Amino acid sequence: MLEIEKLIGGVLIALTACIGFASCSNVEDDKKPNIILIVADDMGYGDAACYGNTNLVQTPNIDRLANEGVRFTDSYVTAPLCAPCRYGLLTGVYQQKFGVRWNVDATLNLSQYGIEETLEDTRIPKPIEIISEPLERAGYSSVLLGKWNLPMYPETTFDESYSTMHFVGDFFPDQEGLYKGVDGVPAQHEKARHLWGPVNEGDEYLTDRIGRQATEYIEKHKDSPFFMFVGFNAPHTPLHAKKEHLSQVEHLDSEALKLYGAMLYSMDENIGKILSALDKHNLSDNTVVVFMSDNGATFAYPVNWPEEWEKELLGSNGNLRGHKAQMYEGGIRIPLIIRYPGVLEAGQVFEEPVISLDLYPTFCNIAGVVPHHNKQLDGVDLIPFLNGENSGIPHDILYWYGENKGAVRQGKYKYLNYKGEVELYNLEDDISESEELKAIKPEILKELDDKYYAFINSLPAPVNPNREDKFNPDKR
Repeated sequence: MLEIEKLIGGVLIALTACIGFASCSNVEDDKKPNIILIVADDMGYGDAACYGNTNLVQTPNIDRLANEGVRFTDSYVTAPLCAPCRYGLLTGVYQQKFGVRWNVDATLNLSQYGIEETLEDTRIPKPIEIISEPLERAGYSSVLLGKWNLPMYPETTFDESYSTMHFVGDFFPDQEGLYKGVDGVPAQHEKARHLWGPVNEGDEYLTDRIGRQATEYIEKHKDSPFFMFVGFNAPHTPLHAKKEHLSQVEHLDSEALKLYGAMLYSMDENIGKILSALDKHNLSDNTVVVFMSDNGATFAYPVNWPEEWEKELLGSNGNLRGHKAQMYEGGIRIPLIIRYPGVLEAGQVFEEPVISLDLYPTFCNIAGVVPHHNKQLDGVDLIPFLNGENSGIPHDILYWYGENKGAVRQGKYKYLNYKGEVELYNLEDDISESEELKAIKPEILKELDDKYYAFINSLPAPVNPNREDKFNPDKR
């Protein structure tokens, strides 16, 4: 009886997918667009020239994507940190809804609490699927390159994975040819040091390695649809850069910023290699390419670095206030670009608020597949808003919450809450969040305060059972 029920359920899901998306029956698998998602790590909102040249380094390939696609001005991630951001991005659901609020919830080894995770049974509850899973059902091959951050590292839900990192990875190999933090090799982040390399002639820089593996995958899978997640760990620490890029950063003031700039320059170079591979195999017109960062820029904090190094922001958040780990715009607003030739007009600038949750339903609709948790998705398909089919706005309201801090954006107003202390800003007039308005707009403050607490009161406890008191403010 159980097998019959499973069979019937599978048929119903397949029928639902075909009814919901015309492309399921009208588009052959080999004609479906390829999808490439490129995620930078700790790259600031203002780092790329197309987001307001801050004289850091040239980013011609990121700028090319902006010129040939849609650049978003008010794009957000679901958390100002690496790991929870990826949980939201790769599931299309606010990660707080399954207890992932901060890095510790995402990286905690649950076996110490007697909970054993497998790829089929993780802290991400069923029926929620990671984006590779529905795309594979739609006929896509899938590959992950680089930073993962989800459970079961170094295993993933992708068909193939290369240079996998859970948190950090050294950019140059050790004497044995191993990259610390990569492909299951233990990381040594606390011993990280700044480095201009390679130390040994011929050593491959990790960013170059990821770029090479991406182009090799494109060559191998050029004749059928594929989904590629390129999770660069650049320009995240450790600050390891190539000596050959010193001339590109000699104008920068500090050693830390020169290292950061060279790392960013190398990432842009490898994005260029991916775009060139698409051009070479005549795939550019049938490939959706998305570029984004996982949160805002952060500080050069010392990890066995020279004591004379100042605590400075690495990169630029442009005119935004704050940085990584904060709910100010500098922590959660990120560069986002979507290039979709033949569907989205090149050179567009989209100014309405969007969030990384939107990429999941956008990819599924492009592929013509319905995820098992379709009704739980918090994102929306962006294509109708970008091609003129829908004249409305993607979101009326957006939420953030984690470790005693959170925020709400509704229209032009932004509400922040840190340990119960609240702030209110008008982002339309004050993108830098410099003029606090709670005394001037008490009715707006109350409305957003009520909605904020309604959101966090609906959430389950965090994954880490020892963090409940720290993570949860007093609920009303």
